[in-house]
Formats: sequence, structure tokens, C-alpha cells
Amino acid sequence: MRWRDLLQLNEQHPLPADFFRSSRRVHFIGVGGIGMSALALLLKSRGHDVSGSDASESAMLSQLREAGIRCFVGQKAENLGESEAIFYSSAIAPENPEFAAATQKNLPAWHRSQLLAHFVNGAKTSIAVSGTHGKSTTSAMIAHILTECGHNPTAVLGAIYPPFGSNLRVGNEDLIVVEADESDGSFTLLKPTVAVVLNVEPEHLENYDESEEELWRAFELFDSSSSGWNILNGDDGLMHQRLDPEGLACYYGIDNNIAAVCASNVSTSSGRTQFILSSGNIKYPTHLNIPGLHNVSNATGAVAAALTQLGLSRLNESLPHAAHTLQSFVGTLRRFERKGEARNIVVYDDYGHHPTEVRATLDAAKEFLDRPIAVVFQPHRYSRTLALHRDFGSAFESADKIIITQLYSAYETPIEGVSGRMVFDAVRENYPDKATFYAENLDEAKKIALEILESGDALLTMGAGDITKLGAQILEALSG
Repeated sequence: MRWRDLLQLNEQHPLPADFFRSSRRVHFIGVGGIGMSALALLLKSRGHDVSGSDASESAMLSQLREAGIRCFVGQKAENLGESEAIFYSSAIAPENPEFAAATQKNLPAWHRSQLLAHFVNGAKTSIAVSGTHGKSTTSAMIAHILTECGHNPTAVLGAIYPPFGSNLRVGNEDLIVVEADESDGSFTLLKPTVAVVLNVEPEHLENYDESEEELWRAFELFDSSSSGWNILNGDDGLMHQRLDPEGLACYYGIDNNIAAVCASNVSTSSGRTQFILSSGNIKYPTHLNIPGLHNVSNATGAVAAALTQLGLSRLNESLPHAAHTLQSFVGTLRRFERKGEARNIVVYDDYGHHPTEVRATLDAAKEFLDRPIAVVFQPHRYSRTLALHRDFGSAFESADKIIITQLYSAYETPIEGVSGRMVFDAVRENYPDKATFYAENLDEAKKIALEILESGDALLTMGAGDITKLGAQILEALSG
């Protein structure tokens, strides 16, 4: 769904603010997704009757059932039961049996972004975290800081955070932290009191008319929708030019000269109140247990966002307290997640599927682990592979052994001539002397990995698809 289509949809068919004032019976199509499941759990926690369906069984469906949500495997018209409304994601086509049945019954049907906006826009305090990279980690950091500092946030996350045991933390409905998804323009429906922008890079341009300018317009709309603070990455010069809030703002960064970068825009006159937060205040690595300069930046932005709630008037007290809580932040699942070790080979799994993410994670792994790095990377989607395969070519500098697999389609329509081999060829062109292999499927990737791994290596499985299953399979084979 294109971002402007989503805006138009919300204008034509808004979710009434009072819809959930009484108990409702609702159904989620695709409830096992990371974003949909958190919203279903949140509605259930607030006393509503919730059901949902997904294409296949999963651990997430089991968690939803434990919470009292009826979950169906397979999507059929009869799954709707006596539902009063349905919620769906951008992945659900009009011909989906449940969506078509809801249309025939004239049931209200709302996009998941409209439900997230219902929670965010109705809360007294809401912190929404946007950006091309780092949203899940940073939103989890903010929720973690607020929780450790004695607040009681509700958090709707894009990944499972182990201390919460879920991608949802149920707390005060008037203090909510959410991940604001730009992939389909969902974040443009949000009107948070604190808007965080971590970074902006060309991604998901198929939903932005293949235009970076359109993508920036969407971020400008999100940023301007904040009713309170704007937390912006001051290390990004282009962001500083494009996103120039008139009111409350914080520029954060890992550059100690960030004050000079932003000096021209820092003022307390004309109604503008702004402050600057450098990563020097976070005392990396003392306060961080997750590797990489990108996470230093994420942590700085998270602390800045949390400070808007903890009290800027008591900055000398609240800043050290907020930063100190990061000592116990453990990271979200699938973000440099340690899966185990066998035969002195340690295995990690990571969700990174954009060239910048792959490069940052591999660089961090090389520094943090101080081991030879082997990586199995699964490209994600035909459109992304076509647009970015050359950028992937230079992203594997810190890897010593590289396996590129066939791409994971994510149900996207195939594009003729596009495959994982495009990434493989680009990597081999950039690093002709590295041990680089191509695997047509994950079984082949597993076989190659077991042949090339040596004692002392670290293996990373990377990608947004079913590559996440591979690490456990390799560990089992190594242990056998």
C-alpha cells in the first residue's frame, strides 16, 4: 500500500475514537505478524474479545492463545464468527477469504496503522520511534529506561524484548512507547507527543512512487505531527536540513562536535526550546551490553526521548539515572541475538536486511567478538534486491566467509531476472579474494556452512525471512 493511499483511506474511513469505549468482538487477519500480534494482545488486555488467523502455526500463535485469543491456522470466511470488525495489514489482499467475507457482511475493516494511531493519539503521553534502522531496539530501550526509572509505560514493539517476555508491555494507557513503521507510511497517521527520527535512507520506495523525495515528505509529515518534542539524529546533516521543528527539539548524536553541527538552529527565543545530547553522556561502553556505534547512537536517542518524561528541569539527576539503566538492557530478539555455541563456534542471528544494517552489524560483530566472522545472508524481497544489490556488494567487508542464499520473497510477486545471485555477484565483485559461496536454499547453505566453519569462528545468520531457523539447525549439527 502506498503511503498516500493510506492517508486517503484514513480520511475516508477513520476508526472512531469512541469505538472501544464498550467491549468489542474483533478479528485480526494475519494475527501472527509482529505488529498485528502486539495490537491484538493490547486489545485483549483491555477487555475486548479478540480472534485472529494466520497462514501457518507459530510460536506467536501459541503466545496469543495463552493470552486467551482464539487463533486459526488458515484463513476462511467462517473464522470471522460473530466479529463486529476486522483489522488487517498491508500484506492482506482484497481477495483474502476473510477480508472478502467481511466486505460481503459489510463489517468495518480498518488497517492496523489506524488501530496503532488510536492508542497513540488518544494517550496523554506517547513516544513514537521512526527511522529506516534501529526502531525496535530504540523503542525497547526507551520502554526499558522508563520502566527502570519507576514509570509504567505501555510498549508496542517491533520485536520481542526478553524482559517483557513479549513484543508488548501492558502498562499505563496514557504513557505509550511505539515503533512507528515507515515501510507503508503507517507512521504518518500518528500524532505523538514525542516524535523520534533515528535515520532516513532509501527503503521501501515501492510505497513512495520510487521517489526519495516522497519518502522525505512522509518523514516531514510525521515529524510535524508531534505535539511536543522532536528527537532528531543531529549526526545526519540532511535530516537537520529537512526536519527543522519550530518548537521543542533535541538533537542527539555520537559526534562530540554535534553542538557545532546544530549550533545554527539552537535557540530559546521565538518560542523555540532545544537541547543537545552527545553520546559522551552515555559513557559507552560502560552502560551498553550490545555492540556497535549504531547502538551508541540508538541509546543516545533513547535517553533523549526518556528525558522528556523524566524531567529536563532535573537534568543533572535524571540523565545519569537514565543512562545507568542501559547496563541492564539486553537487546531484542533477532537483533544480534546469541543462539548458542558448539565446538568453539558461536552462532548469532540478526534481522538486518538493508545494506547499512548488514554493514553495521558485521562491523560491530568483528569488534565485539574478536573472531573470524562467517555470515549466511538471505536477501529479502525482489524489489529490494533489484534496487539495492550493488549496495550489498560492499557491505560484507568485516566478514571472512560469506554465504549468500536465494532471496526470501515475503509473498512479493517475482521480478524476472531478479534473484539472490545478484547480491552474490556484487559481493564477489567487491571482494574477489574472500571465500564467497551461493546457496539455492537453506539446506544447501547449512551444508556449506558446516564444511567451512572452523573452531574459533563466529557465525551470523542474517535476513528478515526464514533464515532465522538456520542457526539452531547448524548448532544441532555441530553438537551431534
